[in-house]
Amino acid sequence: MKADQRTASRRQARGRGAVALRFISAVSLGSAIFAAVLLLILRLIHCFQPDLLPWTFKSGIPLILIGIAFASFQFALPRARAQILSGLMVAAAFILWGTEQFLSNQAIVSFMDDMVVFLFVLDLSIVIYGPLKAEAHPPGKEQRFDGGA
Repeated sequence: MKADQRTASRRQARGRGAVALRFISAVSLGSAIFAAVLLLILRLIHCFQPDLLPWTFKSGIPLILIGIAFASFQFALPRARAQILSGLMVAAAFILWGTEQFLSNQAIVSFMDDMVVFLFVLDLSIVIYGPLKAEAHPPGKEQRFDGGA
């Protein structure tokens, strides 16, 4: 009986955690889209009236927000470990890319740029390599765009 109660308690905790992560993901996603649209509007205004707004809105803000949204999304839905790892790499790349725009130390910024490039290249390499394996794509059999799902 205690094992059943513990299992039910864990499921309930996971359910609440998933709801919280979905909420964080949704709020971050909405904020990222809003920030990106605001960024475009302010840039357009600045192109035609450079003296109208004395401050600039950093494009790092929507990058960080979308990285947070994607990172929390990885745990909000049931996914395979490889999918979670791949998603976290992309999320980390976006967060690093956004964070570096607020730094002034060029050595650190250059290192972070290199990390972002590495994470994107690694992620796409994993995505491309899977279908290239002979077992995953035998000759004469078309590869489905949706990954076979």
